[in-house]
Order: sequence, then structure tokens, then C-alpha cells
Amino acid sequence: MGITIVALSDSHTSTLSKLPAALRQALEDADLIIHAGDHTESSLLDELNQLGDVLAVAGNMDSTAIKVHLPRRQLATFGGKTIGLTHGSGAPWGIAQRVRETFPEDPDLIIFGHSHVSFIGVVAGVMMVNPGPARSSYAVIRLGEEIEAEIVPV
Repeated sequence: MGITIVALSDSHTSTLSKLPAALRQALEDADLIIHAGDHTESSLLDELNQLGDVLAVAGNMDSTAIKVHLPRRQLATFGGKTIGLTHGSGAPWGIAQRVRETFPEDPDLIIFGHSHVSFIGVVAGVMMVNPGPARSSYAVIRLGEEIEAEIVPV
């Protein structure tokens, strides 16, 4: 069966109600919600936590409250798979390679944001997913024997 993750990033809002309805529904149905930073306000993080289990990191545009509360980078294990999570930084060109270099632990999956460009690919042997900006897209990731990921436009 596995675990279904809904990953989002760069939501840049204070409330779930400002995000697309399809994304809100997907979040309610997820086994795990992952937010790769730039929530902007802690009220959004509070609302996500009311929906279920959340793994999140701070991004460059987040409030001080979020930056104090959340790490910039973390590793976690779900369904026997290790997930690296960070927001990312710098120009969009080459961001996947720069993010990959910040995880020498070689996790099974790395989720990142920042560039506002959705991406699924393998970099230096690790599957990487950028769900894109939450108002345009999100990612559905299924953890089983294999990792399957898709970008869902909204």
C-alpha cells in the first residue's frame, strides 16, 4: 500500500483558504504533508498541522516566527525511505544540483522549493522533487517498494 505524501512549497500565504481547492482536498487526503518552505506566516503551518502529520522547513521568505520554529534542512524516515527536505536558495539555474550537494547522506528522496519551477528528476543517484509554487502545482509522492512522484497542476 505505502504512504501518500502531498508536497507543496512557496505557498506565500497566511491561510489554506487562499490556496487552490484541489490542493486543499489533496492535503486532507494525504498520509503526510510536506512543506518545503516559504509558508510566509505561521498561521498556515498551524492550519496544515490541523489536517495531519506535517514535515516542514523554513524558507527565505518566512516570518521570523517560522524561522525560529523550523529548521532550514532536515532528514526524516517514512515508510522505510529517508527523505531530505530543504527550501533551497540562489538562482533557479542549477538549484537541483546545489540542493543535492547539501545532502551527503544520500537520502532516497529530496524535496525542495524556492525556484517556483516544478521538477522531478534524479541528481547524483537521488530522486528529487520540487512541487513548484503552491498556487500553480503540488506533488503527490507514493512511498512503497519504489518511490513514485507526479506533479499535479492546479
